[in-house]
Amino acid sequence: MKKSKLIPPIMIVVAVLATIMLNQEEYSEVTLINKILIIAGAAIISSVIGYFLLGTDVDKVDPKPTNYTTSKIDKKNSNRK
Repeated sequence: MKKSKLIPPIMIVVAVLATIMLNQEEYSEVTLINKILIIAGAAIISSVIGYFLLGTDVDKVDPKPTNYTTSKIDKKNSNRK
């Protein structure tokens, strides 16, 4: 899965949680435009952080390691015979 598929869900989750938190009674003094700016800022910052933390590619698999120790042992055994 690429980063571009993971960033929008992160933004949506953060925006929903920020909306829920800002709609509580404690924040009734915050104006609507400020709430929108806080929600948008939280979504953008979380997506930027997620973009850098996810790395280059999420599904990229490391190549199979080559086992040099077995090849060295095989060479030693063939030289002894």
